[in-house]
Amino acid sequence: MVVDWPHACRGAAFVDLVGFAPSVAMQGGPEPAELLARSRAGRNASRESLPAVVCALAGYFTERSLQPPPPGLPTVRQFQAAQGEVTRRWLATLL
Repeated sequence: MVVDWPHACRGAAFVDLVGFAPSVAMQGGPEPAELLARSRAGRNASRESLPAVVCALAGYFTERSLQPPPPGLPTVRQFQAAQGEVTRRWLATLL
């Protein structure tokens, strides 16, 4: 279970895993679809909801990667660009 205290709420169980999956893949782990298949929450994600959440995440990573880096984090945009690339590839397989 993941709790983000400033924004704590209960929602679809697969969403946290979707947000985590691109980073796992770009660090040498399994591709996002395979990672989701390994968990009950991922296997139970609805066919309608999963592409929508992945699309939103791809848009977020892509848009953020195009912004200037925040002070003290010069490499965060490159990291977000890599996350966006993985997420857009994943989205293409879902569509």
